[in-house]
Amino acid sequence: MLKGIFKKKTPVEKYLAHLDRIFQTEPEFFIEKSEKDGIAGVTTMVYKDIPEKGMITGVTYGLSLGNNPDWKFGRPELIITVDSKDISFAQVAGFLANKLRENCPFSYSNTINFRESISDESEMDAFLVFTPSILEKKDFSNIDIGLNYKINIAGLYPIYSSEMEFIEKNGLEAFWKHPNFDLYNVNRKRIAE
Repeated sequence: MLKGIFKKKTPVEKYLAHLDRIFQTEPEFFIEKSEKDGIAGVTTMVYKDIPEKGMITGVTYGLSLGNNPDWKFGRPELIITVDSKDISFAQVAGFLANKLRENCPFSYSNTINFRESISDESEMDAFLVFTPSILEKKDFSNIDIGLNYKINIAGLYPIYSSEMEFIEKNGLEAFWKHPNFDLYNVNRKRIAE
């Protein structure tokens, strides 16, 4: 009898509840207008001072609403974390997800040339997709939102477009372990041969 009283959560509400449990703070919401009929635009939730004071973290919802033949073990959403207060870094995750959701698989080691500075604060103009750095595996992998697929959150890392060639030539591990690489510093030195 009480079953009918309690409203069942929508997939979006389940996803937001998952993020609320992790971050325990209210985000700001930014919505990208959909570029494809019949699919909602991508929303970016921006968390200020997460994981530390002076940093921002952005998480998308809507990338997973698209379809890509490479998405066999779930569908991606994106997370970006930088040592900056400029929310442009977080908002661009939603922009990319909205623009590329059916053309880019957002698989680990993918690079994306943004072709312009991501923010006035930095010359970084590209991205690397890899494991989220601030989340535990249970928080980014196989998230059940009540649909016929699970969500896997992928990390989005700002890089310089010139570093895409370094990654292609030397591999992701050499880039990731390079002494100049810093996950969160948007003004770090460029990595070159």
